[in-house]
Amino acid sequence: MTTLVLLHSALGRTSGMDAIAERFALAGYAVHTPDVYAGRTFDDAESGVAHSQEVGFSTLVDRVKDACEDLGDDLIFGGFSLGAALAQQMGKNDPRARGVLLFHGGGFPKPTRWQAGVPVQAHFAVDDSWRSPGTIENLMESATKAGAQAEYFLYPGSTHLFSDPTTPDYREDSAELLYERALAFLDRF
Repeated sequence: MTTLVLLHSALGRTSGMDAIAERFALAGYAVHTPDVYAGRTFDDAESGVAHSQEVGFSTLVDRVKDACEDLGDDLIFGGFSLGAALAQQMGKNDPRARGVLLFHGGGFPKPTRWQAGVPVQAHFAVDDSWRSPGTIENLMESATKAGAQAEYFLYPGSTHLFSDPTTPDYREDSAELLYERALAFLDRF
């Protein structure tokens, strides 16, 4: 059975992240939500990002690897904002990756190597100030060159975590469409 590994944003594994995981589980998917912050949560992105920088990206990646060690050979990595960067790293390097879902984050500063045949789907608000111009296009190009299906979707507005029902960024219409598209992606597996 394929397991969806959902990685939290810089806010940590909050009740919003648990609600999102439950939504995928209720749709029939096996969901694993590792807490790479070891119980720490934050009320604002700046504090959470500062914590992630203090811990270090490579340490966070190692925590994801450790949390997934016994999950089997068929994993789909999904991540929210900072978690998208972690999911992208796992999709790029973990041979068990069967797909990658990037919510509100991800992309490469320049085209680079992507794991052959690992499809990727990304979601951003069109005017999200955290989205760096060109980075998602570089990821799409890298994945496509590796023979992977790659698609991304833009949503109206400028909020960042618009799919998290517990943040002020939440936008129900966009979140519903995001979940519909993500579930269609997962149904391919």
